[in-house]
Amino acid sequence: MNLKTGHWILIGLTGAIVVLLFLAPHQPSSDGLSSESSQMSEPPTVENDIDSALAIIASEAPMQGILLLRKITEENPTNFRAQYNMGKFSAQTSQWDKVIERFEAVMEIDPSFSESHYWIGLARFNLGEIDQAKNHLQQFVADEQDNTQLRDDAVRMLNQIK
Repeated sequence: MNLKTGHWILIGLTGAIVVLLFLAPHQPSSDGLSSESSQMSEPPTVENDIDSALAIIASEAPMQGILLLRKITEENPTNFRAQYNMGKFSAQTSQWDKVIERFEAVMEIDPSFSESHYWIGLARFNLGEIDQAKNHLQQFVADEQDNTQLRDDAVRMLNQIK
């Protein structure tokens, strides 16, 4: 076999392999789906939607994520995570009436979640509703032992009230 002929045979085989690879299916057939691709085809859950909204908020389109999260809270008013996150975002934008509304909903969903008292107390403090703020902040300080940052902030507000 001549070297020149062998060279052409290799080029032809390489070309045939490239064409076959190009024509080969790029996704597995329906009978051989992997567990990862089958998970991707599952219908979205409220928790997945909340995760998506939070990811959008953390991206360059926070308003779009807030609108999505607000829609989730409207459709699922008893969802703890949705109400909690909307309440915190309301606090970040000083929408104190909304903070109270969201964290009262959180308290209805989980009355043992003491952090709700902090956020309602903070909102009432900022609205000048001192007696109500004091009650919520005192309840939070009495119940909360783990979150020292919020406890310290609540104690600071209580000291300003006295």
